Amino acid sequence: MEKAKTSRKPLIVAAIVFVVLVVAGLIIWKVTAPSGTAGAKAYTLTVVDAEGNETVHNLRTDEEMLGAALLDEGLIAGEDSEYGLFVKTVDGITANDANQEWWCLTIDGETAMTGVDSTPVEDGGKYGFTLTVGY
Repeated sequence: MEKAKTSRKPLIVAAIVFVVLVVAGLIIWKVTAPSGTAGAKAYTLTVVDAEGNETVHNLRTDEEMLGAALLDEGLIAGEDSEYGLFVKTVDGITANDANQEWWCLTIDGETAMTGVDSTPVEDGGKYGFTLTVGY
């Protein structure tokens, strides 16, 4: 009977360690995930078309995330995906899949590492969409 108790002990310890690691991972993810703040924010959106022409929009929003703010303004449209909104149209210009066109999101001139739905709107932020050719 004692053998059965000792053979379960490592399994129980492993299960407890696993649960602790999962909980710690979720806490770390929640703390480090990008989040926006509510309240009036002014920001700039620069749209660059295929010919290199720039259109600058000076905008204000109470939204926390860029995707919602730009949808409210009617500046973007796209398709919902498992990763969030896949932007296909910006400022009335639709990317042509047949030409391998797509919209590149930038934050302060740098390519964004987040999608439009998970990019927080910062007061004074400078965002951009550039119509890009080639995958």
